[in-house]
Amino acid sequence: MKKNKEHNGELYNILLLCMAVLGVLAVLWTFTGTWPWREHAYYSYMLQARSWLEGRLDLGRDYEHLELAIFNGKYYVSFPPFPSYVMLPFAALHLYTADGLIGVLSALGAAVYAYRIMRHFGTEQVLAAFFALFATIGSNFLFIAHASWVWFIAQNLAFSLSLAALYYALMGRLGLSLALWACAVGCRPLDIVFLPVLLYAFYGAYHTAYPNASFSEMINKNIIKLIPMAVIAISYMLLNYARFGNPIEFGHNYLPEFTRSAHGQFSAAYLRDNLASLVRLPKISFREAWEYQKFDGTNMFIISPIFISYIAYSVCGVIKKRIKPAYAALIFAAIAAELVLTACHKTMGGAQFGNRYTVDVLPLALLGIAAVSPQDGKAARSGIILFLMGLAVNCIGTVLFFV
Repeated sequence: MKKNKEHNGELYNILLLCMAVLGVLAVLWTFTGTWPWREHAYYSYMLQARSWLEGRLDLGRDYEHLELAIFNGKYYVSFPPFPSYVMLPFAALHLYTADGLIGVLSALGAAVYAYRIMRHFGTEQVLAAFFALFATIGSNFLFIAHASWVWFIAQNLAFSLSLAALYYALMGRLGLSLALWACAVGCRPLDIVFLPVLLYAFYGAYHTAYPNASFSEMINKNIIKLIPMAVIAISYMLLNYARFGNPIEFGHNYLPEFTRSAHGQFSAAYLRDNLASLVRLPKISFREAWEYQKFDGTNMFIISPIFISYIAYSVCGVIKKRIKPAYAALIFAAIAAELVLTACHKTMGGAQFGNRYTVDVLPLALLGIAAVSPQDGKAARSGIILFLMGLAVNCIGTVLFFV
């Protein structure tokens, strides 16, 4: 009876959580008009899915407003392909505006898995829901969840898939976790840095379930579970080879902006300026509106203040021995590695509100908070202020960007 009551309470919280996320998105749509069922011009992944169904790997012609790779005189979608996998059945049914619905479902799924990660570590239900909201509508994720344009839908999917991968690793379901991780990498390749964290989380879950099992026994028992991940990875490589003659080339290197650049797509030459853009402040004035940088991002702690909470919880957690230092260090190293690799990219996301590339490491930041096992609602009150700041900044910034 008690378990049924607790289960019903969980479902009720998840329902309220999804309603909160959907409600905020709906308010934004009323201001911007970018309703999820509305047709838009930045539908590269759906175009690619349609082309595949027509028996063609390229798009057949140029679309000047899209970022297309030009290779041997043909035009290809230049981004990793997984979102087109998702859109294939919808394209087959001629539901060409389904990317908006996919984006909304992905955002709701992200909130649910954020909540489940918090609950896994024993965080009380209401507090777990709060952190799930903090990571989604209280962060720069709100900006990319608001619209399903080609740049945003991939990050949206990667965000939810990464959270799901982390959750199932914590639950000891290695095969499913790594398959979801492979899907996330097929949206955002630098999410490859999640792998050590996933393996560490799985090892902890496996050791808890089988405390006397040796490392070799764990490997032998789980090796077959790597097949789904391998199939997904091989599909990327075959597709890349068929299009560009290189199994690890997604096509972005053949964008004109990179082929014309002296340093190409990735270079250490970009590192200093791009790292600075992660923390640069808006142009502050107390006589006029602040100017939030529109290109290449603004301060990540302003637009996603959950990073402030992550640092505070991690430091306090290590000091108070609520998290193993090695675990905290691994999560921090993965976040730092992805941010540094991202800063080696020629641009930091182009035109945007906020600093959208930093959204990619938000699942790791949430895990860092969850692993400390926050329990005290009083300690979270300062987080409410940061959450409200993040919600307000991203709501206003998103509306101003799209209108």
